[in-house]
Amino acid sequence: MTIRPIKQINNIYGYVRVSTQEQVRSGVSLRQQQDAISAFVQEKYNREVDQFFIDDGVSGTRPILERPGSKDLTDTIDEHDIVVCTRLDRLSRTANDLLNTIPHLEDAGVTLFFCEQFGDVPICYPKAKDGKGLRNRFDMNDMANKIMLMVLSAVAEIEHATIKDRFAEGKCDWAGRGYFIGGTPPYGYKVEEEQHGNKTRKKLVPIEEEQRVLKVIYALADRGKRAKAIAKELKSFHGTDLPYHKIQKILDRKVQGIPNAA
Repeated sequence: MTIRPIKQINNIYGYVRVSTQEQVRSGVSLRQQQDAISAFVQEKYNREVDQFFIDDGVSGTRPILERPGSKDLTDTIDEHDIVVCTRLDRLSRTANDLLNTIPHLEDAGVTLFFCEQFGDVPICYPKAKDGKGLRNRFDMNDMANKIMLMVLSAVAEIEHATIKDRFAEGKCDWAGRGYFIGGTPPYGYKVEEEQHGNKTRKKLVPIEEEQRVLKVIYALADRGKRAKAIAKELKSFHGTDLPYHKIQKILDRKVQGIPNAA
């Protein structure tokens, strides 16, 4: 597959990004990304990167135009400029955002590389302004790049969703073992710190008086009573005044503070 040559080059920009969680992972630090981009530009064009645009501690799920670094990049780039990222997910973690942004880069006359994934094959390049006829409408390079981009950006999005699911599963596992995973401590429990080697975890500790109330609530619910009826019975016969919406939240618990969880 032949690649359309770049006849003129103005500025070469690098874009790098890490999210808060990724800052501790190997292979995605800002410095490592900058070094990879600099090496690529030096080898391909025998020159240095003119400027790096950086988003430090910013999620790739945020739209490109809503991040400080990437927005500055889009405000700066002009015709015949080159943008280099290491990977698709550094520029964006959502397929729609990538697929909506790249046509604008093409129209602006910008060439975009993802040097760690595609080497010196550009994902987008300036559209021919004076092309006519079938050749201009049926550009195999352009079609191949778009198909490749759609597939890989979708894979990156699925991978990110999988990571989020695993993180959520981990939190649910800790909650099932009686640990506090954030938010407001559930009714019936208080939070106490517990040492695990070098780490401190927060444990949900039952409050005896409130646990007795919880037992009544669950017993009444097992008899088919709803939150409003339970609230009335608690106040009339047990002297506990809990609003029905709080009782409903207790009955709706799925992670923290559910029976037999702490």
